[in-house]
Amino acid sequence: MPVWFSVLLIIVFQLLGGVFSCTEMTLITLRDSQIEQMGKKAGRISKIIHNPNRFLSAVQIGTTFTGFLSASFGVSLILPVVVPLLVRGGMNRALASNLMNVLLTLAISYLAIVISEMVPKRIAMQKTVEIANWAVPFVNVFSIVCYPLIWLISSFTNLLVRIVGLDPHKTESKVSQEELKVLVSSNTQLSDQEKSVLEDVFDAADTVVSEVMRPRADVVFLEGDLSASEAEKRIKDQPYTRYPVIGRDFDDVVGYISLRDLMSHEGDRSPIKGFVHPVGSVPGTSRILPTLGEMRAKGADLAVVIDEYGGTDGIVTLMDMVEEVINGASKDRGPGLSPFARSGGKVEGGMTIEDFADLTGIKLEDGPYETVAGYFLAKTGSLAKAGDVYHSEEGYDMVVTAVEGRRIQTIEIRRTRPEGGAGQSPEKKEG
Repeated sequence: MPVWFSVLLIIVFQLLGGVFSCTEMTLITLRDSQIEQMGKKAGRISKIIHNPNRFLSAVQIGTTFTGFLSASFGVSLILPVVVPLLVRGGMNRALASNLMNVLLTLAISYLAIVISEMVPKRIAMQKTVEIANWAVPFVNVFSIVCYPLIWLISSFTNLLVRIVGLDPHKTESKVSQEELKVLVSSNTQLSDQEKSVLEDVFDAADTVVSEVMRPRADVVFLEGDLSASEAEKRIKDQPYTRYPVIGRDFDDVVGYISLRDLMSHEGDRSPIKGFVHPVGSVPGTSRILPTLGEMRAKGADLAVVIDEYGGTDGIVTLMDMVEEVINGASKDRGPGLSPFARSGGKVEGGMTIEDFADLTGIKLEDGPYETVAGYFLAKTGSLAKAGDVYHSEEGYDMVVTAVEGRRIQTIEIRRTRPEGGAGQSPEKKEG
């Protein structure tokens, strides 16, 4: 057999091995989101990917078989042709045979690494969906032909996997938020602005429910024994559309009722607790994205936020959490300070210290509080009344402008020196 034909056979087997390697890499890296976009073939592809014993055994058999044939043909067909030439040139036959054996093995191994492994896998990583379209029928046919051998290999593989304490049928692994952040930051197809938006969404996802809830003191509760007409009178000046309904006390929330429900039962003297919507409860320490997903799955619009003692800490709605995510992704990224940060303004006492920092550029130190009002009370050490002032050494005053009961409703931030400026602050006056 001519040497050129032997070399051609080696390359053919190497290319076949490359097909198997390419198929393996494609099916391993193919994401569920890509499978869903593949139309009619999506079901078959998903079935193969979620049966790793079948497709991995098939491609490994193909890769091993083509590699074996490539090496066998290379040594058995080329060696008898080249060794006599070296002997005629004066080399010892045994030396020539051993030397060519080593050189041919190295050459074929090099071709295998390049042609059968590196190049196909690079192609598979860049053309995953396109290759998956023809790879699925190929793997199906090959796995049917090799079924007895695949069954034998799969059975032994499952046995060994169980021996080491793992589940041989488990294939899925969830991507963590940290991994997603790395993927976003390293993705070259996203612009800097797109990366910034996604990173802000991740930051918003770190927010816990207690930071976006409406505190219990600000919630308008309706007693369950009220009639629809009585409830309407109670809320006629309120801006909300949904109200929690309580039984014995504030910690006994039996459900919630909407303004539409009250209007549809107008004139009905029966207690409103008879037609409330069920309401779930969530810990205040829960992160907003999982909570948002759970509430959407249950079709719930409102949930009661529970504190560490099991009592009602406040309420949270779907809209509260959606707004937090959207606001996190649309923060002002322009240069310089906002007008508020330069001159000051009013904020709600219930604003979280994180939102306060975003709005004003003033980072309040951490402590046993979550809101601006809590910070003010911690610094002054007494219950507040309108006009009370806290003088900060950071160049601003906090002035209480409205109090309801014992709650601070609004606080005015007054700059006493320009942001980043030097020199003494002007004299502060009690408000």
